[in-house]
Amino acid sequence: MTNMDALEALLGAELKIENDVFIKRLNTHFTVKAIDGQTINKLREQATYHVGKGKNKRAEVNEEDFKGLLIATACVSPDFGNAKLLEKYGAKDAGDCVYKALLAGEITLLQDEILRASGYAEDTDEEIEEVKNS
Repeated sequence: MTNMDALEALLGAELKIENDVFIKRLNTHFTVKAIDGQTINKLREQATYHVGKGKNKRAEVNEEDFKGLLIATACVSPDFGNAKLLEKYGAKDAGDCVYKALLAGEITLLQDEILRASGYAEDTDEEIEEVKNS
């Protein structure tokens, strides 16, 4: 591929990528969309808290918060911020609703598909594990 081919590929690329994910327990499909790196960074920042004081202060990412925010942001259908869903599950926000409405394996399934749609692990699942653990 030449530099011009790469440029043409980017100019013609579609960023709106959506995939359906079947949730067996609910016997329905959820629709998730790809998200960009800037959005992932914002979500990671929202899920970050600081521990320690002074020069020992360090940032840590709350993985549960990050996964909830990731799924709530990238899930086109259903909308985890829907007032009826929030009320039914007693959730404070969409990210909290993800954890209260879904089983652990369903959360992992959705997270993996969102990351795949977003360009991680086109050929391998190792990249998804890196994003999860970073």
